Amino acid sequence: MKIPMAVASAVLLASTLGACGGDGGGGEGSDYCKELKKAKSTYSGMSSGDASDLDETFATFHKLADDAPSEIEDDWKKLDSVVTTVEKALADAGMSPSDLGKIQKGEMPEGVDQSKLQDLAKEMASLSSSDVTAASKAIETHAKKTCKVDLNAS
Repeated sequence: MKIPMAVASAVLLASTLGACGGDGGGGEGSDYCKELKKAKSTYSGMSSGDASDLDETFATFHKLADDAPSEIEDDWKKLDSVVTTVEKALADAGMSPSDLGKIQKGEMPEGVDQSKLQDLAKEMASLSSSDVTAASKAIETHAKKTCKVDLNAS
């Protein structure tokens, strides 16, 4: 079974955004920038579309969203809200984020409510909305300007 495009988008978004965040926005030596650099190297492999560690990626994403610097806090709230909605849709379908990795390998996780997968696809599609895209770009721009970290570089 091929992973739906929306699921792939979620993996790519989580990998990009999972690399952002921290304890304040004050320059390359700040806690924010240190956390940003650490998370970027941790999740650089996610850009390949591998969803097997998505549980950890989402957990890191939530933590970093909670710690976002004030200048990008609203963008983080917007993105975190969407990820939370996706996680709820996964749970409603009887899945965890890491179950997407199993689906990528052609395995249907045990206990999945296939009738709920349609709802999941709709929630995943919200990850490519213009609001989410704008918030993501704002975070990427802030990371590059403040921390000298290019989240789009491998």
